[in-house]
Amino acid sequence: MKTGFDTIDADGHIEEAHINWKERLPEKYQDAAPERRPGADGHSRLFIEGKAWPKPNGAALGVGGPYSRPHPRRPGMTDPRARLADMDSEEIDIAVLFGGALGGSIPALEDADFAAALARARNTWVAEYCSANAARLKAVAVLPQQDIAAAVAELNRAVTELGFMGVALLPNLRGKHLGDPYFFPIYQTAERLNVPICVHMFLGRYGSEATGTLRFDKFFYSHLFGHPFEQAIALAVILGEGLLDRFPRLRFVFLEAGCGWLPYWLDRLDEHGEVLGVQLPALKERPSQLLKRGQLFFSCEADETELAHVVEVVGDDCIVFASDYSHFDSHYPGASKPIVEHAKLSDLSKRKILSENCRRLYPLG
Repeated sequence: MKTGFDTIDADGHIEEAHINWKERLPEKYQDAAPERRPGADGHSRLFIEGKAWPKPNGAALGVGGPYSRPHPRRPGMTDPRARLADMDSEEIDIAVLFGGALGGSIPALEDADFAAALARARNTWVAEYCSANAARLKAVAVLPQQDIAAAVAELNRAVTELGFMGVALLPNLRGKHLGDPYFFPIYQTAERLNVPICVHMFLGRYGSEATGTLRFDKFFYSHLFGHPFEQAIALAVILGEGLLDRFPRLRFVFLEAGCGWLPYWLDRLDEHGEVLGVQLPALKERPSQLLKRGQLFFSCEADETELAHVVEVVGDDCIVFASDYSHFDSHYPGASKPIVEHAKLSDLSKRKILSENCRRLYPLG
């Protein structure tokens, strides 16, 4: 597909479950190493700490099909050369990579020491994947957030030694929201290293279930609202608890929820600030005004119908393109085609969404 636009994928995925993690972990953790084996539902699952991750279908739902259309599985999820071939066909210059079942699970594991060892092994393997073309394949770190000191050490290593572009944080970590001072050392480190906080929910994590998902036994519902509700909550507490003032050079990006919710949520935040803002002493401006600081970014779905409306209401400086390669709801080929061909977006807006904003978000140079 010939786009005519430089393109950066702000949120694509890789899959880590195929790796032999036993041989990559210290001996004392090898018996606990993640491995694929059949689950109780008959499907192959990644088992960690004696449990299937993500949680299988059923009460307190995790992740699973069936799907109404074929899953767009791509070999590039595990093979970087296949990934680069897909990027060439899509004219994607750079892809910023997030994890899959393993990457989304490490922060929610119960054993903090095991989580630290697994995070280190996982990030090292991802760097190996990216080494196929380090100029085009960029990674985001997963941290053992159970131990903040270990998380800070791993973030330092991932950025300074492995060249990672950011850090992925669950917006809901065992009852802690992202405005909690517990996370401040991670924020301080990310700010110093000039990498963003990438707010990315992974569904079906024990103890970190997305809002509302415990009420249902169908993945339709948990995926429908698990991502956007958690992102909306994360934005609210980041603004309401004054994180942009406390960390004035730190950037946040809210991923895999689209951007159509943003005008409504900013309007609602502004209204609550007017009526109840006295309860939030750290909130010193209208929430919608804080968007102008350039610290907040939001990924869009290329084909979401509200994209032009979002650009009209909040501007085109904070929206980034994300392919979600290659989850069940992603589109390959033609990942960026709806933006490239969007009749209501100017070429300037398209350039910003497809690449320029992402260069301000990540330290891509």
